[in-house]
Amino acid sequence: MPDKIIRRLRGGAAAVAVTVLLSPVHGIAVLVFLLSAQRYDSSGQGGPFRSCAPDSVSCAGPNVPLMIGSALVVAGGLLLACWAGRRAARP
Repeated sequence: MPDKIIRRLRGGAAAVAVTVLLSPVHGIAVLVFLLSAQRYDSSGQGGPFRSCAPDSVSCAGPNVPLMIGSALVVAGGLLLACWAGRRAARP
């Protein structure tokens, strides 16, 4: 019985450790997702992150491939943490 408890604790600790190690990657991926989901004025006037306004000459819409890529990075990190926890909890 104590061996089961130790294996579960070891699996949980491994999953938490991988999640903590990948937290900067997750943070950057979430930031990239949020920035790529916006619409920006691509005319070059007013800075690189100026929102589209009624007087904008040209607007760049959301960057869908970048949004999908950053979502896959987050999902991959979570799956990696799950895999590490299950692997560490094996007998």
